[in-house]
Amino acid sequence: MDNIYLILLIFYIFSLLLNYITFNSKKSALQLVNDMGIGYNLGNVFNCCNIIEEQNSENEEIKLLGTTLPTKNLLKEIKKNGFKTIRFQVLYTNYIFNNNKINSEWIYKIKELINLIIKLDMYIILSIKHERQFWDSEGRNSKDKYINFWTQIANELINYDEHLIFESMHEIGYLAYLDSIFDYFGDKDYFLSQEFLNVIRNSGGLNIERLLIVPRISSDNELSLFSYSNDELLVPKDPYNKLAISLYYYFPSEDFNEINNLESINLYNSLGFSNDFLPSLEWGSSKDYKDMVRYFDYLKENFAEKGIPVIIGEVGVLNDYIIKNNSIEQFLYTLFSLSNEYEGILPCLWDIPMTSSIYNNFYFNKENYKWSNGKYEKIFNKISKGKFIKSINYYYQTNLESEDIPSSGFYSIYSGPKRIVKIFINVKFLQHVESGYIFGVYSTDKDYHYTYFSILEKDGKRQYDGTSIFEIDASKLELYYFVQVMKFFEDEYMIINNLTVQYEETYLRFDHISYKSDILNEINN
Repeated sequence: MDNIYLILLIFYIFSLLLNYITFNSKKSALQLVNDMGIGYNLGNVFNCCNIIEEQNSENEEIKLLGTTLPTKNLLKEIKKNGFKTIRFQVLYTNYIFNNNKINSEWIYKIKELINLIIKLDMYIILSIKHERQFWDSEGRNSKDKYINFWTQIANELINYDEHLIFESMHEIGYLAYLDSIFDYFGDKDYFLSQEFLNVIRNSGGLNIERLLIVPRISSDNELSLFSYSNDELLVPKDPYNKLAISLYYYFPSEDFNEINNLESINLYNSLGFSNDFLPSLEWGSSKDYKDMVRYFDYLKENFAEKGIPVIIGEVGVLNDYIIKNNSIEQFLYTLFSLSNEYEGILPCLWDIPMTSSIYNNFYFNKENYKWSNGKYEKIFNKISKGKFIKSINYYYQTNLESEDIPSSGFYSIYSGPKRIVKIFINVKFLQHVESGYIFGVYSTDKDYHYTYFSILEKDGKRQYDGTSIFEIDASKLELYYFVQVMKFFEDEYMIINNLTVQYEETYLRFDHISYKSDILNEINN
């Protein structure tokens, strides 16, 4: 009898130990995202946006946007090219009964694809389509309908392991629809992130600790990052700490409805102020590189380093327009390099057939398994194997910051908290300016009191190359945050070549020129 008790005791202790090991071996949100490698979007497989009166069969619905249900062989090819994560989104509007129950055949199709992906030891990010057409015109019962959808999905997929990840909503808000989304949901938690989390966690089973993803306000780069600073509104409270955020990174950055006509786009800057701009048709300038590094530094410092990984759910280039100077290749290789350089950031390539959209994000042919450009294949294979250019190797200690001035002659260097001691402007005169005043320079103190300098032509020091250097000694002033140059005359009088700012102390600066050079060497060799 004593032996039986001893055996039972040993078995009990072993069970506790096994449970402890199992519990502590579960990946954190950051560890899981790091293991997910790089991601690939299947495109518009289950999310036909063209809601029509008559209901199609499941197979007809999938083909409406020029796609087909992925096969095992296609998924194997995608994995062979370095991708470990598959992302796709589902529109349920066309497949619900009168009692708001999702059609079982539609669910079966989704499970069929999930099973194929998991058998290949790949991860899945499953998102609900924005379902704008599903909500009532006045937004009535939106919350109840949204919760009902996710309740059904959570219960249907409750037994899948950590390879399956849920994203609360796909394309939560294009710029043109922000007002209507506020109307639908009634408060600033417009994408119902906390309700989404509660539904999944309360469903039990393996959903309790499943990684969940909540999107930022918009699919646009700048709005996603900077226009809403109160992250408590965007990241719900999760007792299991298994949350990630999602956003997009497209080039050009804009509202997709506007770019097709190449109209001026309205965005918000980091301070929330609106700006109009015309999307660029090339990528690879010094500003492009520095902006992308700034973007990833923001993601790292504000999310990943705080234990909240970042899913860049769609990465793409509107390549109907971006066709010059390795623009697409530079953009993709730099973005995927930066994503993989930092812990807890996962990029997912958006890839759809040319015939299915006015935006030709087309890279990998799903019919013949060939890339539309051999350089794309090289890029993703290098990235997946950890062979990429690390930006961290391109920082150097300096107290100078210099920028070329665009033809408009209006430019700012943002210095942040660094104290400015000298300002240099290089100018080439094309003819004499009779008034003497040629441009102005603005800066500010710590309390945002402006300082203005009017520059005279005679103040310049002639250089051997025919240009003139204008120097402003700010060492006895307390200047911070920015230096702005504003030219008074047209280009027929002068060309302002560059602006240089000297700071009181040294800091680490990113050498974007060398970084770009090495990126191009990797792409072209």
